[in-house]
Amino acid sequence: MPDPDAFRSACAQFPTGVVVVTTALDGKLYGSTVNAFTSLTLEPPQVLVCLAATSRTWSAIERSGVFAVNVLASDQASTARLFASKDPDKFGYVDHVPGAVGAPLLAGTAARFECELAGTLRNNSHWMLIGRVVSLASDPSRESLLFIRGRLTG
Repeated sequence: MPDPDAFRSACAQFPTGVVVVTTALDGKLYGSTVNAFTSLTLEPPQVLVCLAATSRTWSAIERSGVFAVNVLASDQASTARLFASKDPDKFGYVDHVPGAVGAPLLAGTAARFECELAGTLRNNSHWMLIGRVVSLASDPSRESLLFIRGRLTG
């Protein structure tokens, strides 16, 4: 079995996009930075995102049944760091509006997907969430934020 540090180092060679997954539940907003996100199917349009089983965002999504995936733009590294933190007022520092499914949509993103939770699968420390996309938007003029070798880059 590979050493965890060697595994992490090898995975760090693969660049990934950076997203903030958001939801709302009982008037409270939740959000987490994630780099495990991909499209899943075109028909129906679905995405896959992974969240830690201990994540408060995951717990809220499980109860609300909806979430948004905000694809961060290259100038949003500070937003990625903010939503990776335990700051209790994350949404107090960013412009956002409620989307069609009620999940917060962050301003200035390269793209966003609003989803209904279509399925889940637990594997060890994480949940894989399948989202049925009910609404989306993108801004091709905005470069996406990337994560590679432990660093955020645009």
